[in-house]
Amino acid sequence: MNRKMVSKIVKAIGISSGEMILIHFWGEDTDKEIANSFMAAVAELGATPLLLQQSRSVNRDIFLCAQESCFGEQYFYLFAQFDAVLDIFTYRPVVLGYEIAHDKFALYRKYMAQLFSKFINCKRFTQIRIPTAANAEESGLNPQDYIRRMESAYDIDYAAVYEVCRQAKDRFEGSDNVLLRTGKDCELSFDLTNRVWHIDAGDGDLPCGEIYIAPVEDKTQGTVYFESFYLDGTKYEHVLLYIGNGQITGSNQPDITAFFEKQPPENRVVCELGFGMNPNVTELCGYTALDEKMCGTFHIAVGANNMFGGTNTASDHIDFVGHGTVTISE
Repeated sequence: MNRKMVSKIVKAIGISSGEMILIHFWGEDTDKEIANSFMAAVAELGATPLLLQQSRSVNRDIFLCAQESCFGEQYFYLFAQFDAVLDIFTYRPVVLGYEIAHDKFALYRKYMAQLFSKFINCKRFTQIRIPTAANAEESGLNPQDYIRRMESAYDIDYAAVYEVCRQAKDRFEGSDNVLLRTGKDCELSFDLTNRVWHIDAGDGDLPCGEIYIAPVEDKTQGTVYFESFYLDGTKYEHVLLYIGNGQITGSNQPDITAFFEKQPPENRVVCELGFGMNPNVTELCGYTALDEKMCGTFHIAVGANNMFGGTNTASDHIDFVGHGTVTISE
């Protein structure tokens, strides 16, 4: 990712002159030029950047010898003072990647939990996946294919995407019920009473380009069809999900039914409805972070939605992406 692209992304995030911006960078020193590029782009907008690097190798060395007294409240208080956090990762965040003693690993996990508890008090929190071979491992894609798709998804006209998202949001604003039609004759109804649509056009989860909402948790009803369906690392085809009183109750695929039967009730709740708006994501590939942003697609999710206006707290948030048409119900 070159400096021109980094500058384009930082401008889309909406950073203002005079703000304090934390560059929270997950990567080794060999990739630190990426963090430096974000620092420079933030400064170019008149904001103040500060770098906190989360290197797996350095964190291993620190937490092999760290004591309980090492990171006190005074330390964590510092990170609640930022206007925005840019959470930039060249590999999977939080994962330490090294075996250390159980008590030391517990201290590491406590450190991360306390750190992120402060981040949520900041005005904005943006996650940025850097197109790297390490991040490709999580996607299930060939590294070259992953990097190509990701760089294309980042290289958009962010103002234009925001405008498309705004128009779509305006279309649904104030509507309490929508109906999603998929497949031959499948219909899924959502109750959106008192829920708010959100736009992700650069200041949320990047690559970006979607609108989304938390439906009323116990009101989603019907059946939804997916031509391709990815679950727990497996691809299924021609999948039906049956949904009653807001929860997935079964599927035409026995393995999918069995998967959801093993989940606690809160992980079966339909927690999100969204629509992709990114013009540079042109085909589904099985990687949700890209697929859910594809123009002309919808996605629903099960699990947690308490972070964007819902009431369901769960251990997971799993998205499923498909094609369909949506209408506003009277």
